[in-house]
Amino acid sequence: MWLRQVGGFQFVGLLGLLFLGGLSISGWWWFAQVSDRVLNSFYQQTGQRLSGKDITFDPWQRRLTGSDIRVEEQGIQFTAQKVSVVLNYRHWWGAWFGEDVESLSGVELDDVSIAIDPELIALPLPTLFQRLSINRGRLSVSGIDQPLSFDQLTLVKEEEGRIRIYSDSRDGESWSFSGVYEVSKGLLDGEVRLVELPLSALVNAVPFNVLATQNNELSANDRFSGSVSATLSLSWDKPGGLILKGDAEGHSGQLLWSGLSAQWQQWHLNNLQFHGNDPAQSTAELAISGLDLRVPETLAGEFSVQLMPTLPAGITPLAINDSRLELANGHSPWLFENVNGRLVADGISGKEKNSRTYQFSAALANIGDLQLSGRLSGSDNDFAFQLNDARLAGPLKKYSAVAGYDMQGSQFDLSYNSQIHTGQLDISDLQAKKIANSLPVSSIHLLKALITDSSGRAAIPFSLEPGKSRLSQRIYRAVEQRVMAIVQAPFDYLSHTTGHALEPVLYHEAGKAKLTQRSQKNLVNLKKALIERPELNVLINVGVSESRDWPELSLYELEKALLELYAATSSVEPAEVIAIPPGVRASLVEQMYLATRRHQKIPEVGEQSPGQRVQEAERWLLKNWPKTPGQLERLQKARYDYLKSETGTASGHIELQLSSGPDRKGREPVSILTLQ
Repeated sequence: MWLRQVGGFQFVGLLGLLFLGGLSISGWWWFAQVSDRVLNSFYQQTGQRLSGKDITFDPWQRRLTGSDIRVEEQGIQFTAQKVSVVLNYRHWWGAWFGEDVESLSGVELDDVSIAIDPELIALPLPTLFQRLSINRGRLSVSGIDQPLSFDQLTLVKEEEGRIRIYSDSRDGESWSFSGVYEVSKGLLDGEVRLVELPLSALVNAVPFNVLATQNNELSANDRFSGSVSATLSLSWDKPGGLILKGDAEGHSGQLLWSGLSAQWQQWHLNNLQFHGNDPAQSTAELAISGLDLRVPETLAGEFSVQLMPTLPAGITPLAINDSRLELANGHSPWLFENVNGRLVADGISGKEKNSRTYQFSAALANIGDLQLSGRLSGSDNDFAFQLNDARLAGPLKKYSAVAGYDMQGSQFDLSYNSQIHTGQLDISDLQAKKIANSLPVSSIHLLKALITDSSGRAAIPFSLEPGKSRLSQRIYRAVEQRVMAIVQAPFDYLSHTTGHALEPVLYHEAGKAKLTQRSQKNLVNLKKALIERPELNVLINVGVSESRDWPELSLYELEKALLELYAATSSVEPAEVIAIPPGVRASLVEQMYLATRRHQKIPEVGEQSPGQRVQEAERWLLKNWPKTPGQLERLQKARYDYLKSETGTASGHIELQLSSGPDRKGREPVSILTLQ
């Protein structure tokens, strides 16, 4: 009986143990399913299915932890290496029975990567948490290649449907953001602060036009260093996109790109207004100090043509101060020191709305001072420059050979205007040496005298034809051609530059010393031109023409002989005779003709009229009138004396010289002018 009772107790105990074991197993199974129930409940409540590794839930502390968590929402992709969050329920057993989560707290995330597409984002007001903290992460925004790293990102829910956002980075890239996101408006407002942020972090994030040909990418041999500090207001919404306003500055930095080297000491970007939806409307004022820019020879030829149009249109004004520019040019680079300049938008609309004007000054090393101004409109570049107190040296030495002379070391001023395609070279000190094995086209002293005006300025105006060669080469060719034209046609050059029409000859009246009316005016203009060209001298070779002067001299001698014959037959003094009566003169001519030609019969009466007979007799007398020795020489001396008296005050610049002999080739009676 006792044994039977003991056996009954054992059986009941065994059943109890089995029941307790079943309860334990069920409890442990129930406990193991809590994490799954919590995740399923969270998914049912929020529509977000958390995917990752090692996701666990501690029901006693109500803390959910996990690694490699990934969440996707419209326009947002969110991944985190570590997540820790406290789920708050209405009852303490809520997590066990899958109640809805009332709120989240103690949200901590590490090594987070956030990718945002602003065009797709539709972020509702979060309801489960009041505060979200993210430790270390990267933020990627569609359209910007470079992700933005941060050390801390905090989101705090406020009243009236707003989320306050704090974010900063202190490890290498120091920046911070503080702002508010209004959920109902989809509007983000705040302030961005950058403190010594490396410029290299912005290379892929900001479109640099200067790197456009390289797709904004730097090769392994390229370098980009420097930092930026800024305080910018930030606003963003879907219609307006991203808008940044404020000021920025940077200090020492360097850019090495495709052989181009740029170093700078300081820069300021003031009144920045960046419009993400329409970057072309962005504006800013940029000032750079202490820029040292070195351009390789492969880019130097068209440097200004390529660089100017690539400058962002919104950068206006652009100011450059106390800078240096070096353009490679073989062994003699173009070196611009003390560069100061300014580029400003014209502020006009329509076809030329992108027009900009610029002014620059610099000291061109070993040469002179440069002033440059112009206007950019699209691909057009209208400009004017002035090179003052310059010397033909350095990279200009290759342009020193002109008209058979080496003019290296000459001092000059040079100006050019691209709109009217004209310029002028003003030489203040001309240095010239004959080039060996070269035949100079003219005396260098004559060239200098021709181009030197009364102020002592030696000017050579020139014009340029459109071309693709370098401007310096085109100016050199134009000046050389102009010099050749001056020395080959000096009277044409003087006529054009002084405004006084000149000819290289003086015409005398046949048989007389005086000049023709045309040449009298030419002599007057010559004296005026010499006043404007005080270094110029003229040699006048006084000439006579046997073919043109002799007939006039013979007529003079004939008239003199007729006068003496009339006076003798009339018993009067020759000086008292005013004029010989025509009939008497005709009779005297016939008598002289008969006396000279003793065997010549006068034409019979009736064959010719009396007047015709007299004309024939006079022509014969003039043709055969005896030439008196020294008669042409006396006429030449008379012309010499006449010109000497006519030159007057200009005689110091005019030298008279009797030509070696009379012209016997039938030319006009002239005196030849030679410029010296």
